Amino acid sequence: MAGTQSFALTVPDKCEVSGDIEFFDLTAHPVEPYVPSVDENGVPYLQGVALANAEVNHYRKQYENAPIVRLSIDRYASLTANSPEAFKNFESRIIVIDPECNELKLFFGNLIGNSVVNYSTYLEMFDAANRLEHKELTSFVEHRVKLKPKNIDDIIEVLKSDLAFDPTLIISTFTEDFLASLNLSESSSHFLGGELALLSYAKKGGAAKFSDEQIELFFVLPESRRGLTEDDKILVILSNGTAYFITDLDHKLARYSLEQLGVPTSVLKVNKIHNGQKFMCQLDEVGHWYRMVNGSRVRECNFNQILTQAIQNEGWSQTFDEDTSPITFQKIKNIFDSSGYIKLQY
Repeated sequence: MAGTQSFALTVPDKCEVSGDIEFFDLTAHPVEPYVPSVDENGVPYLQGVALANAEVNHYRKQYENAPIVRLSIDRYASLTANSPEAFKNFESRIIVIDPECNELKLFFGNLIGNSVVNYSTYLEMFDAANRLEHKELTSFVEHRVKLKPKNIDDIIEVLKSDLAFDPTLIISTFTEDFLASLNLSESSSHFLGGELALLSYAKKGGAAKFSDEQIELFFVLPESRRGLTEDDKILVILSNGTAYFITDLDHKLARYSLEQLGVPTSVLKVNKIHNGQKFMCQLDEVGHWYRMVNGSRVRECNFNQILTQAIQNEGWSQTFDEDTSPITFQKIKNIFDSSGYIKLQY
């Protein structure tokens, strides 16, 4: 985890937690120590699990009148990172509060319960567990933390927000075999914060939530990049009639992540841009983009700017040939038929 941005594992004020005095009162609660029954040779009658359970039940009885202490998860993690049995005798009186106010209990040092949290909170918990080398918290984060679903707007926002995520941290949530299968590494992830975050969210069990009908996404790409003067952004169109230009989007990784979430996607490769009246840009016979200016051929195309102008018009569907690409043509036409327009969001 060296070089990785560390997150503060904090519990907001809205979550009810106990103060220091209440915690110290619990640790100072008077109890009788557990003394196991032994035979004439001094060997306890109970062994193994039975002995451990007897000790737990003894202290549970001893502490039954002690106050319940609601301990923030950051306090729990810091106090038990180097002393896993710090709460051993009075863990029955401890409730651990996670960063989204979920209540967890302790049993034999293990966190019991489920945290249902946002993806950003999961990253905080994952980072803290690894940074503190906290075995119990690591196991809990891996197996018991569940993620809240994301709607389509949330998903798009993740893809747009490379700088909001630390690729190094996110990559550490994957196994080396999985990274190798996708040909991913830390060195190749500089511009992939959003895509990696969405993939991590999907692999952790995240889900897409649709309010009405399912949404399909379309990645609109130029068939060739020769002659393009602006190609750092990709147009992403939603079947509900909204669209976004997303910078530095790895559409293959994004598509894989979306399909893991059950969001259908299509890649639309265009060799011409039509606005319903004329071709605004197209490919020549050698795969180079050009446009016509005052009857002259100019061998360049400001792809995204012209695409922005074209998609405002229903005639843009003529960019796709109805005879050779009937499915794509119909899908784009359906968007205009149902929405009346494509609304570009910024």
